[in-house]
Amino acid sequence: MAVRAGIIGTGGISRAHVRGYRNNGVTVTALMDVNREAAEAMAVDIEGAKVFDTYGELLDSGQIDVLSICTPPVAHEEPAVMALERDIHVLLEKPMAHTTASGRHILDAAAKSSAVITIGFRHRYLPAVQKLRELITNGTLGEIVLYQNAFTGPAFRMKDRWFSKKAISGGGSLMDTSIHSVDIFRYLLGEVAEQRALTARHMDGIDVEDASMLLVKNPAGAVGCLMASWVAGVGQSFIDVTGQDGRALFDYGQGDQVKLQRRGEKEWETIAVRPSDGFDEEIDGFLKAIRGEEGMLVTAQDGFRALEVIQNCYQ
Repeated sequence: MAVRAGIIGTGGISRAHVRGYRNNGVTVTALMDVNREAAEAMAVDIEGAKVFDTYGELLDSGQIDVLSICTPPVAHEEPAVMALERDIHVLLEKPMAHTTASGRHILDAAAKSSAVITIGFRHRYLPAVQKLRELITNGTLGEIVLYQNAFTGPAFRMKDRWFSKKAISGGGSLMDTSIHSVDIFRYLLGEVAEQRALTARHMDGIDVEDASMLLVKNPAGAVGCLMASWVAGVGQSFIDVTGQDGRALFDYGQGDQVKLQRRGEKEWETIAVRPSDGFDEEIDGFLKAIRGEEGMLVTAQDGFRALEVIQNCYQ
């Protein structure tokens, strides 16, 4: 049976969901945004998609089997809970919610529902991240000692967008970017046992941080530094893992390779990987979990735990 998808929130990230659904043979049939004109503009490019005025109208239309929620974080809880109560499968963009209390409500609704829910941590699905996990789990790097991850760049436009409004986003660069970093750390190295953060604000007129450094440690003693910033004039995007037997590096600017340096060797080995942004693989995994073919790689609990780590730093 053909799978039909609805999308709530038709901003920029939603277009990656539309592309991912199309590439996995799913038809997008229903759209909703509080700005109806934005939804109508998207519908122009999606044959047969109907625009709805409210969450409830879309969810009760009988026209969808799965739902992507691409709204700002403050507007995650209501449509997610409504969909789960109707046993509609949910792909919820990160962060899970703008507060831990809101995230907990979604988690509780998921526990009562027969539907599958996943959180949009697409980085887990990147072939390069999968390769890093393989190098860690098969012992190539030895016991992991140090971990570094940066997502920084010139995103000064954030000053005028909802990302920099705490009441909507729940926080600044930590919530926007380091939420991914926390999830990647947990996927590669296990649970966050300790966390500390330093934050700074460089742009005037915002009430959140625009630069941050989050220190984390796993139960085995691997320590990590997760950096994020919207105001770095020159961007960095990388994951760097150092163990007692070697070091592995993935630079997002070179998305088709992971570099490996073994202990005692001066030269780096280059391991080819398939370049990807992770969206197609994320939706493929979502659909396989719905069909019962495999477990969900990113669970609601994963989404909640990453949110909890970030919010613990604010508190």
